[in-house]
Amino acid sequence: MIQGTSIIGHVTKIVRRDDGALCGGAGDLAWVQAFHRWFLDGCDGDPPRFDDDCSKGLIIRRRKPIEIFESCGAFEFRPAFVAIGSGKEFALGAMQVGASAKQAVKAAMAFDPGSGGTVMALSHD
Repeated sequence: MIQGTSIIGHVTKIVRRDDGALCGGAGDLAWVQAFHRWFLDGCDGDPPRFDDDCSKGLIIRRRKPIEIFESCGAFEFRPAFVAIGSGKEFALGAMQVGASAKQAVKAAMAFDPGSGGTVMALSHD
C-alpha cells in the first residue's frame, strides 16, 4: 500500500480460486477487497460497484477471454498480455519486449512511484 511516496503496508492484489481462475484488482482498496470476495464466492450476483475511474478488476480463466471490470461496466477481450494499475504502461512495455509478468511488475516498480511492495505471482495451477 502506497501513501504519497511511502510504502506503508502490503496488500493482496491477486487471488486464485480452486478451479484455477485468477482475479486481480487495482485502485481503491476497499473495492478491490470486495471484488476479491465476490470472485472467491463464485461471482454470484452483480460485482461490487464503484464510482471512481481509477479502480479496475480483471478475471482470467483458462482458455477464455479476460474479463475487465471498470466503473462503466465489464467487457471481455483476448490480449497477448494485460496490466492494470498505476504502473501498467511500464509493465505493458516490458512485456511487449519479452518480459514475464513478474519481470514486468518489477520494471513498473522501478519507474512508477505508485507501484511498490512485494511481487506476488500466481498461476492457474
